[in-house]
Amino acid sequence: MALQLIKGGKDHIDAEYTYVDGSVTDTRLMGVLGLHLHWKYLIPGEEEYRHLHQYYYYDIEEIGLDSLKVYDFDDEVAALLAEKAAFGGLGAQMIPVTEKEGRYLVCSFIDETKRKKQPLPKEADDLSFILDSPVTLTDSEISDLNSKICVELRTDYEAVNYYLMRVFGKDREGAALLKKEGVPEDRFEDVSLPKHATFLQNSVDKFTDDEGKQSYLAESLVESGNGYHICVSELELENKKVTSAKRLSEMSISTAEASLMLNTDEYVSVFEIEADMGYFDMSFAAYAVGMTKTSHETGDMFMEFNPDNKHVKKKFFRLSDDVFAIYYSTDFGQLIVGTYSPLTANLVESRLMKIFEQDLVCTGRYHFAQSVIYEFALSGYDDFDEFISSME
Repeated sequence: MALQLIKGGKDHIDAEYTYVDGSVTDTRLMGVLGLHLHWKYLIPGEEEYRHLHQYYYYDIEEIGLDSLKVYDFDDEVAALLAEKAAFGGLGAQMIPVTEKEGRYLVCSFIDETKRKKQPLPKEADDLSFILDSPVTLTDSEISDLNSKICVELRTDYEAVNYYLMRVFGKDREGAALLKKEGVPEDRFEDVSLPKHATFLQNSVDKFTDDEGKQSYLAESLVESGNGYHICVSELELENKKVTSAKRLSEMSISTAEASLMLNTDEYVSVFEIEADMGYFDMSFAAYAVGMTKTSHETGDMFMEFNPDNKHVKKKFFRLSDDVFAIYYSTDFGQLIVGTYSPLTANLVESRLMKIFEQDLVCTGRYHFAQSVIYEFALSGYDDFDEFISSME
């Protein structure tokens, strides 16, 4: 199914646009939003409407509007595939939005990207039909929109993790969504670092003092600039809303210490690719729709994410726990698959063999106490067994 990707320009500046539908991810608290808007438009002199699908990927913390992909087609299956390709790594539910909400979000994306002094995608040149008629939302409408873009919290641990994630990400508006209304601001100390920090890991414990008052102690591993820090904070909650936050301690740690803290078991399966590589690459590309792809010296890495962000609700949070599986397809005929539990390893292997029964042969299985698949991708080796032998 061919999709026409529109690169940007002024071809449709005089067209009349009509809103069809749209949806947004419920990932505001993760610091990112995906927005899909579907329009139909009529070019002067033509009798039939064409259809336009826009996929906005918005980074709230630092980048702003990271990408905008625009397609010209009228096919529901194609729209779903494009949506999965654009937002498949977010672990999101797609929530319907009104035209007013969609226009408001687009204008906000553009305004915030400009405020951050970040470049806009070239495709943003074609947004005059939205930007020239900006809309405003009432407080009630903003509240309704926030309920769509924010996932419903299920545990106090989730509230703590999201709050600290937003605070360390210098996202004050996001943090405010997790505060209990009416609580004085002086009860919320700034527990973050001077600069933006990535929230890598967090351990939360419930604490009850001698008077029976409950609070949550959080030990957070964050990365800011080129350094790692452990920050300890104490938060109080009421009905999954933060009512108090204070810093208890902060210390810098070495890269080696951070790596040791972030280590996790990795289960690796090695497959020999028996099919023609050109054919296999095309087949695997269909399998990998929605995965994040990065290219390396000896092959391509594909990262498959979990379908939701349930890992945030746990008392021990690790940013990398949103990864379901990692695939590294080498240029020399191997597929290396890494997962983080024996159950997931079995599930992925069974799925691969069902789909690629004639194309793959499993030649090895390994269990490591730390991640090695990234090291392999960066090593320059083209054979995983040789790479492992070099480590012994």
